[in-house]
Amino acid sequence: MKVCTGLTASPGICSGKAYIFTSPSLSYDPSQTGGAGEEKERLERAFSQSLAELEAIKDTLSGSLGEEYGHIFRAQMTILEDDDFKREMLDKLEELPCRAETALEEVYKAYAALFSEMEENSYNAQRLADLDDVCKRVLRNLLGIEELTLSSLPPEAVVVAEELFPSDTAMMDRKNIRGFITEKGGLTSHVAILAKSLSLPAAVGSRGIMGQVEKDETIVLDVRDYEKAHIYISPDGVQLEEFNGWKRDYEQRREELLKMKDLDSVTRDGVKITLSANIGSVEDLINAQGFGARSVGLFRTEFLFLKGELPGEEEQYRVYAEAAEKLRGGMLIIRTLDIGGDKEVKALALPREENPFLGLRGIRLCLKFEELFLTQLRALLRAGVHGDIRIMFPMISSLLEFRKTKTLVERAAAELEERRIPYKQGIPLGVMVETPAAVFLADDLTKEAAFVSMGTNDLTQYILSVDRGNEEISSYYRTFSPAVLRAIGVTAAAARKNGKWAGVCGELAGNPLAIPVLIGLGVEELSVSPSALPQTVALIRDLDYDRCKELAEKAISLSTEEDVKACLKAAEY
Repeated sequence: MKVCTGLTASPGICSGKAYIFTSPSLSYDPSQTGGAGEEKERLERAFSQSLAELEAIKDTLSGSLGEEYGHIFRAQMTILEDDDFKREMLDKLEELPCRAETALEEVYKAYAALFSEMEENSYNAQRLADLDDVCKRVLRNLLGIEELTLSSLPPEAVVVAEELFPSDTAMMDRKNIRGFITEKGGLTSHVAILAKSLSLPAAVGSRGIMGQVEKDETIVLDVRDYEKAHIYISPDGVQLEEFNGWKRDYEQRREELLKMKDLDSVTRDGVKITLSANIGSVEDLINAQGFGARSVGLFRTEFLFLKGELPGEEEQYRVYAEAAEKLRGGMLIIRTLDIGGDKEVKALALPREENPFLGLRGIRLCLKFEELFLTQLRALLRAGVHGDIRIMFPMISSLLEFRKTKTLVERAAAELEERRIPYKQGIPLGVMVETPAAVFLADDLTKEAAFVSMGTNDLTQYILSVDRGNEEISSYYRTFSPAVLRAIGVTAAAARKNGKWAGVCGELAGNPLAIPVLIGLGVEELSVSPSALPQTVALIRDLDYDRCKELAEKAISLSTEEDVKACLKAAEY
């Protein structure tokens, strides 16, 4: 038996037969070329065909998983719709007697080199991945090669690939697939996001796996550990029976946990912890309610803005109101538009930034485009009459920014008043703590904000100055760093001092190892991915609050992440 490791992209455990997924050869003879006119026609047809394929994938994915996931392919479609991008290829065909394939590859290389020269971050890496995916699609259509997909798989397939693009996973045969493993890819990649949404065990960053496994070999993918995935290749009968026992225990535990989904999230000594779900669409909410969600701690609104046109007030109002009504009085925290960084909105035609994660993103962009922001605020205030909606502003780094947003909320309310449109008055306004500045200003912010919620993914990234999407420095992204835990404690203490509550809505909120220390640090609300709700309820109900406080004090007194983890793993509750 051979053993490999990778990063946990989506938790679970499965076994099956290795299905080696390799892309078709896209080689061609560059000397065989027609005239410039003929090659231009071939290029135009390939672009049109590729666009139609992406449109079909986007619609399929939006219908099955929700529009939040469909926007992944909207981003790729914008590349094909970029007139300048295609114009460069057409100009090449005018300048040189070459095939359309050659013109495509020359332009691709120029753009890829440009991205490579930029500061390496997850945004540029994802844009390069999208560009690569799109150009391979166009090249395949130029060559007349049928698309190789994962839409038809043999039973119990564990897909093994060097890399999977979003278009590979979107049409995946969900009936027969058991899980997948890739050599490349990060925890925040589109493929990792899709794996979680499909509840498929998945490992990424398993370097060298393609050279370790052969077609139809028995493979066990164990991603029960939140940090490291283990891959067992060709286990013998005794070993396989042991793994199957692990799987039975895991699935039995999941069934037991699901029975607890409707119980209150209260510690043994009677301390209530509000447990919420992270969602990105109404479809996500329906799924979350199946796991017991009674409230939403983070409703991402970006999917509405990642289409070809910006959404109007009415469209946004209908979505927010529907979500509020479906929660039947439960708290619904809606985050205002948070684009920039790793998200792009074509309709805004924003300039390319050298370092988008430190650029025009979150509240900075909203304050720059006031009318866009006011449209969303009016829709939110109107939807507030349908339920317990609360508004949260992302990337706040100063009290002045928060005050400016409050002024715009008042202006939006005045506009609705003038139009005699019903809206919710006094809607609670909260701040998302994602920057060190917000931590240091937590006392000031919580005197004016109704609540704070810590987005630990970005907070960790900014505190440690580590790009969370960069595979080369992934070991420096330490989620249990004492610096991060101390920042959470400072923020929670400031909120409590000022009579407000503090929540966590990042990945850390759903990590079983982190939950006791978060509660001990004073976090009163945890917002997790829907599938993590039952296990989080069970864990909270098995905790003692005073013991959590003792554990938290000890954890933040330690100096290294390794010591913190050892402390938490050894703890008894």
